[in-house]
Amino acid sequence: MYNVLVLGSGGREHSMVWSLIKDKNISKVFCAPGNAGTESIAKNVSVDLNDNNQILNIIKKYNIDYTVVGPENPLNNGIVDFLSINDCDVFGPTQHASQLECSKLFARKFMEKYNIPQPSFFECSSEEEVISVSTKLGFPIVLKADGLAAGKGVLICSNQSDLNDGLDVMFTNKKFGDASNKISVEECLKGEELSIFVVTDGEDYKILNSAQDHKRVFDGDKGPNTGGMGAYCPAPLFDEFLEKKVVDRIILPTIRGMKKEGHPYKGFLYIGIMIVAGDPYVIEYNARLGDPESQVLMPMLKDGLFPIVKSVLSRDVSNLVINNKEGYSVAVVLSSEGYPDEYKKNMLISGLDDSFLAFHSGTSRIDDKIYANGGRVLNVIGHDVSLDGAIFDAYQNVKKIMFDNMYYRTDIGEKGLLYLRGLSSE
Repeated sequence: MYNVLVLGSGGREHSMVWSLIKDKNISKVFCAPGNAGTESIAKNVSVDLNDNNQILNIIKKYNIDYTVVGPENPLNNGIVDFLSINDCDVFGPTQHASQLECSKLFARKFMEKYNIPQPSFFECSSEEEVISVSTKLGFPIVLKADGLAAGKGVLICSNQSDLNDGLDVMFTNKKFGDASNKISVEECLKGEELSIFVVTDGEDYKILNSAQDHKRVFDGDKGPNTGGMGAYCPAPLFDEFLEKKVVDRIILPTIRGMKKEGHPYKGFLYIGIMIVAGDPYVIEYNARLGDPESQVLMPMLKDGLFPIVKSVLSRDVSNLVINNKEGYSVAVVLSSEGYPDEYKKNMLISGLDDSFLAFHSGTSRIDDKIYANGGRVLNVIGHDVSLDGAIFDAYQNVKKIMFDNMYYRTDIGEKGLLYLRGLSSE
């Protein structure tokens, strides 16, 4: 029997904890720092995720056998390297390998070196350079902060006015701090976007599942980017023909390239791709599971998360079998109105019970009551054999929950329905 520690405090980490506690080989699950949702099913432990020594002390104190890293910041801080040096089993890529996410320009140059399909890009560190590139590329163009920006460091500029605003954000007002000292200026690809989730031990890989998330805050993909307002999986767009292209052109060159660089990639690899005229292009890499995508991936896994963790750490992914449930999983994010900008906190949440699945993000527990204290508050899950049934199930569950200034998108999963209807009409 094993003790497992999950690092993080969001919906992704709640979904991981939820999956782990179901495994008969696990004695106890800890979450650091966790949230009100993880507190109800595991032991929360207070921690500063930027302090690697604090994390090591928790591992020693609670006799942790395996540590699973949820968010990207600890990866960027070298937590995997640090714990490995201290003889701890930890699931996730090293600091160098995680630069595939933590530096957009590192990733772009890596893809360029290994001929992995991607949009045209230019490295820029001043407004003048960006303006010069914009005249070459024409509108629309994409501005990406090089460093981590909580999923919000991407700006699409459709015209000169948008570009002026984007330059203010990146260089003048420095909304993302040092993350935008350098930026990647990219051509804006038009097509269907989806996410592929891979697990690898640096040699072999297995595809976990596919998903589509909804980044923009408003219905119809309007408004500013967020960390994600909802997701569904699997993505109907990801058929066997597209899978072969993704494997041959993206997954294998990425894994082999990182090994050749001397930094084999181990853990979850999340590949955001754009499908243009039937061909996949890499929009971004993430060095961990997505949030809210994890919240739809975990409920689909028949055998749970733990066999995946063990297979990577024992370098046995070649023998790992991924068994997913039939049907579809949908997550609708309930947020505080105003997110991703300013929003109110400490609103009492009512309607949560065990009749449906909801993963917590920005929540806290005070005197056995649950309060909203973050931008993204809850992830309400639906499941059904059909996508429209899963969407209906999720929104029926949403109706049961209330808190002041609650906001959510009403069109999660509709892209998938449109695609399926298109297939059925052919």
